[in-house]
Amino acid sequence: MQNKLFFSGLNELRAFAALAVVFHHIELYKHRLGISSLLDVSVIKSFIENLGKNGVYLFFVLSGFLITYLLLEEKIVTGKISVSKFYGRRILRIWPLYFIILGVGFFLLPFIYKLFPHFFEAQTFYNEKIENLIYGKNLLLFVFFFSNVALQIFGPVAGASQSWSVSVEEQFYFIWPWIVKFFSNILWIVLLLIIIVMTAINYKINSFASFPYLQAFLSSFNIDFMAIGGVIAIIYRNYKDVVQKLITNKFLIALILFSILIHLFFEISHITLGLSFGLLILLFIENKVEIKLFSVLGKWSYGIYMYHPLVMYFSFSLVDQMHITSFIGANLAYYILIIGMTVLLSYFSYKYIELYFLKLKHKVSPIVSGNL
Repeated sequence: MQNKLFFSGLNELRAFAALAVVFHHIELYKHRLGISSLLDVSVIKSFIENLGKNGVYLFFVLSGFLITYLLLEEKIVTGKISVSKFYGRRILRIWPLYFIILGVGFFLLPFIYKLFPHFFEAQTFYNEKIENLIYGKNLLLFVFFFSNVALQIFGPVAGASQSWSVSVEEQFYFIWPWIVKFFSNILWIVLLLIIIVMTAINYKINSFASFPYLQAFLSSFNIDFMAIGGVIAIIYRNYKDVVQKLITNKFLIALILFSILIHLFFEISHITLGLSFGLLILLFIENKVEIKLFSVLGKWSYGIYMYHPLVMYFSFSLVDQMHITSFIGANLAYYILIIGMTVLLSYFSYKYIELYFLKLKHKVSPIVSGNL
């Protein structure tokens, strides 16, 4: 018999994170093409830059929280942690869409671009990346889930560069069940050590300049965010009554929200940002935050995150072909097309691709979670 576990509010947080990344990338794409963008406004430039990055970091903290909680729950329910079944679940959830996007970036987009070069002629940034696309080591790094390294060594791959964070997640999944399995009794100590070590590495990252591949890996391997999520999961499991009392404190709620806002304008530290996101997760869980639209979008958030660069490439080309001269009209067209088509594509992807593998995943899940 399977135990069921569901945390209210986490799908909503996923939706917020995914849409933050989409918003950031739209403005970044406009900026790269020389179209008026919010990144050109100095007052909010740092906000726009940090919005997308922090959206990804929120995904990382969420993963650390959920994976740690579920593994600890599995050990209590079954008396052990099956690493092979854990890998099986993660493969079924992550790999199908990841390799679809890899195929899009390395094969489909270059093929379509060669067929219709005039349609895409204004998309100079992506076109240059397609024309100078490197295969060989670059493709191998993507195939073996080191796209975070490939992005820094070989540059962006049109339609697939966003997969860097999925590679980081996979690297995290590779080691995490072993850490929880063998160190469950002192897990919080191990997680604190990971946070300290990664903080030290980030501080001295330039010391690895002589080893570019290692430097690229270490600078993007944001396991400290997952570890912070894991610490929050341990605290929540062991001191749930205390957390429930504290997290409803209005002053603490205001402090959490203020901290997240400050981090959108200033890069302070991974630790303070990760803790803010961890407390935000508890805030959403304990207040049972339910926003129907965002709950649904949260289920499709993996698709929204992975498909939106592909949709952007086509949408900007389409708006260009429409010759919309109005600034407001063009921006409305960008956002309506990109968000609308991304959500639609993500819905079909979830219904006809991801859901099939999710049903298989539940067959090897002692703990069924509606959040993963």
